[in-house]
Amino acid sequence: MPTDYRNTGQGGALAPACKLYRRTSAKGVHYLMGRLGGLRVLVMPKRDGEDGEHSHTLLIGAAPERDEGREGGR
Repeated sequence: MPTDYRNTGQGGALAPACKLYRRTSAKGVHYLMGRLGGLRVLVMPKRDGEDGEHSHTLLIGAAPERDEGREGGR
């Protein structure tokens, strides 16, 4: 059943922006990665010793061109 993001009751409507995929870095750190149009989106966990009470950091940067020959475009 699809999730209804429109009726949150907490400040307005929400809409899905992109799908995120769980990845593991070479150091064994789990993070989320996706694409939003021409942007690469990463959600990284807070690093040990980093100041603040946050749990994750959202990083956005230019995405490399997609390889059209690959299945699924990823």
